[in-house]
Amino acid sequence: MKRKSILDRAWLHRWAIPILIFLLAFLPRAVYPVSRSMLWYYRAIHFGDALLARDWAETYQSYHPGVTTMWLAAAGLWLFAWRQGLSSDQMLRLAPTKPGTIEDGVTAGVIPLALAVALCIALCYVLLRRITDRRVAFAGSCLLALDPFHITHGKVLHVDALLATFMFVSVLLLLNFLQRERWLDLIWSGVFAGLAFLTKSPSLFVIPYAVLAVGAYRLMDPGKGGSPAAERRGWVRRLWGIARTLLIWGGVAAVVFCALWPAMWVEPLVALSRMRERVGFHVETLHFNPIFFNGEITFDDPGLPFYLATVAWKTTLVTLPLVCAGLVFGLLHFRRGRYGKTAWLLAAYVVFFTLQMGLSARKEPRYLLPVFPVLDVIAALGLVQTVEAISHIHAWRGWRWLPTVLTVLALALQAGLVLPHHPYYGTHHNKLLGGSRVAQHILPLQDQGEGLDLAAQYLNGMPRAQQARALIHPLGGELFDRWFIGFTGTMPDPWINYHVYTVNQVVRRLDSDEWGEAWDADRQTDPLWSVDFDGVTYVWVYGAPPEELTAGGPEYKVDFRWGEHIQLKRYRLNAETLVPGDSLTVVLIWESDGQITENYAVFCHLLDASGELVAQRDGPPLYGVRPTPGWRAGETIEDSYEIFLDSDLAPGEYHFSVGMYDIETMERLAVYDAAGTRLPQDRVVLGSLRIETPS
Repeated sequence: MKRKSILDRAWLHRWAIPILIFLLAFLPRAVYPVSRSMLWYYRAIHFGDALLARDWAETYQSYHPGVTTMWLAAAGLWLFAWRQGLSSDQMLRLAPTKPGTIEDGVTAGVIPLALAVALCIALCYVLLRRITDRRVAFAGSCLLALDPFHITHGKVLHVDALLATFMFVSVLLLLNFLQRERWLDLIWSGVFAGLAFLTKSPSLFVIPYAVLAVGAYRLMDPGKGGSPAAERRGWVRRLWGIARTLLIWGGVAAVVFCALWPAMWVEPLVALSRMRERVGFHVETLHFNPIFFNGEITFDDPGLPFYLATVAWKTTLVTLPLVCAGLVFGLLHFRRGRYGKTAWLLAAYVVFFTLQMGLSARKEPRYLLPVFPVLDVIAALGLVQTVEAISHIHAWRGWRWLPTVLTVLALALQAGLVLPHHPYYGTHHNKLLGGSRVAQHILPLQDQGEGLDLAAQYLNGMPRAQQARALIHPLGGELFDRWFIGFTGTMPDPWINYHVYTVNQVVRRLDSDEWGEAWDADRQTDPLWSVDFDGVTYVWVYGAPPEELTAGGPEYKVDFRWGEHIQLKRYRLNAETLVPGDSLTVVLIWESDGQITENYAVFCHLLDASGELVAQRDGPPLYGVRPTPGWRAGETIEDSYEIFLDSDLAPGEYHFSVGMYDIETMERLAVYDAAGTRLPQDRVVLGSLRIETPS
């Protein structure tokens, strides 16, 4: 008996390869998400709250409708909040949390989405293997798993990656049904169509596409011939077969759509009407922000060339030529061969979906994401046919291992081009066309705020970062704020220490009347720091750290404890001798065990010799930027307060004291000295200050 090659073993194709493809798809998408927008983060929380409250009508959160995204993200966010002991207000940023908590929450919301996408990509291998062959299935699934544009949006808490994936799986299952005539494939195709409809409205494209695909298979079947009456009966059977197929497919999709969206249980007409109105508005209305395309900034529709450029620069050096090869192969084998009809139905998907999106007035590169899984399969067809053509060259016909080696080399090259961009896959642009250096003049860059996290981490390492104030455009403000431990501002103010600019903001001139003059002035000097990807600067940071308010003044070590979790370790003064009209700056250096649950404010009082209050400054730590529940274990908080002295303040000896109180109840927090003795009035008299008559 002839021994089977390892490549023919059933377990390899049933389990090993799908698991490999799953990991190849899941890890780049799940590790270190880069998600700028927080819109679906908040929607998922509200969706989850509505489910828990059984307020089914409130599960309508958006016209998209984004239900699949919200189901998955809400599950991840609920589990994260439960494990961290976070309230809904904390998750919604209405109550203070520790630095990094919200970023970890975003990761928790992205992981279920990445898991669903990766499972679907592994499923694509199984489905492609049935309608093409193992080589096309393996190459196509690997190219999709390593597609940089698809990975970019698979790392984001948003709807586009799920939309593209569910649409593609639905189409593959439909093609499986048309080739294999197994009704279970049709039912599952309807299920995934329903999931796509629940994700985003452009998925409605699969309805006319299903009509096209079913019609192409049924009506192009030559039949058996016979008498005119027999031919008429044959046409009737075909048309009935088309109608029956589409009715079953559409019925399953409708059931899934209604079953998984609770708003459809109680207010179906209201939900559908609101969707129709909003979708119509967005189709006809231009985006309120300008579009950058081909070196120009415009509020007008850039037209279909915008999407053609998206395909050109968002594919890779490997996939773009192979897509062309795959289309040529499909043209040559339209009516014959193993999968010529499949190739052209896939090509029709790309063409017609692109045309559909081109009709909309609003255009963004991510709107075209659903064509990229199909392009990856067409590229796989091109790869297999190219490899076969090379292996048939007379001198190489005896090298049976050559097709496998060439296929593996092509996939390795794809991985080598894409994976070094981790985690910022959105910074990849087709090197065959000049990469990012050329793409920056054609398409808008930095869709997901790439590099802003790095800029925030750099500023976190600068002196007095907790007291620093950074100004950034609102488009990147939420992402930057999730990382920056200082104050993030989106409106100019005179106390700003750093200006942070992004390439997306600068190229599109977003709200440039508010920052244009500052940018023109800053760019005359070298930036304090910048973030570059692929030879293009994505983020510029200008400015300097806040001044040391107590420079040259005395510093003292102390040991006082507030409650069970807060300690004052040191304090600094700007001076110990002042004159009336001056100001006293006190820097309190706190530490905690990271277990603070209440929100406390600090008071700094200046008292005369009789204990009467003559001046004070109250407020949350670091002007509210670092509330006490957000303090981390072992972290040092340098908290400054400036107390202004009256110009008629009498000369003499004064004392200053500090304490804490609950912001809601105004009740002071108990304070203890090093021996554990509770201090009177729950305040610490730190030292004395002398006020002298001005000379």
